Amino acid sequence: MTSTVWLTRDEQFRPGAELFRSERQFELFSYSATHGQLLMRADRMPGAGHRLPTTTEVLFNPVEGVQIQATYRGLVIRCATDGEAARIYDGIADDDHRSENARVLMVESEGVIGYVVTGNVGWCEGELSHLQPSFFNTFSPYDPIWPTKPLYGVGGTLDVASPQEVAEAFLTGLPEGVRRERYRSVHLLTAVIEQDGRRRRDNLGVFLTETDAEEARRLVEPHVASCWIEPLPAVL
Repeated sequence: MTSTVWLTRDEQFRPGAELFRSERQFELFSYSATHGQLLMRADRMPGAGHRLPTTTEVLFNPVEGVQIQATYRGLVIRCATDGEAARIYDGIADDDHRSENARVLMVESEGVIGYVVTGNVGWCEGELSHLQPSFFNTFSPYDPIWPTKPLYGVGGTLDVASPQEVAEAFLTGLPEGVRRERYRSVHLLTAVIEQDGRRRRDNLGVFLTETDAEEARRLVEPHVASCWIEPLPAVL
């Protein structure tokens, strides 16, 4: 089960009020220029090598100014006091383009204080499927492509694999000049989606294992009219 909090209203951002606290180790995980999204993730405790059963993610958007670290050993997010907000705004040159609902949130850990100037903030905690890149970028029938980045939009990830890395993952060990007589089945997930009284069929993603395809089908099924998996041969 996933618990979710999303703060957007003025009355939720009282000056000096603490919004979020966790003892987990948070990492700067992703940034997307689309909608100015900034994502932090924690799935372990400071100094622990093993992952926790649940994952916690914090999302700020839209972000208009930021001064944060890459890693936080424990994390507190609170609203800036009026004095703190005034000092931070004095250091941001682009005042003319500041949105009306911009808020200064202080980000604290081990005595180090940073800030995020943003309109909204929210967090999720739960069991994150290994096929889902983030709680904040899940499958949507309005954009029927399996999400592969933690955040929607341009620049939604910090660790994109190169085409060469992808090609080598598939082709390592295959000798040149030999007929491709071997194959391995991949699994195509297809769905029928209803919108405005009409139905359309979309291919959502190709998975290397049937187990992954079945898990993806389970995540997609509540949002579509029907969906199914088709095995296809990938010729090697």
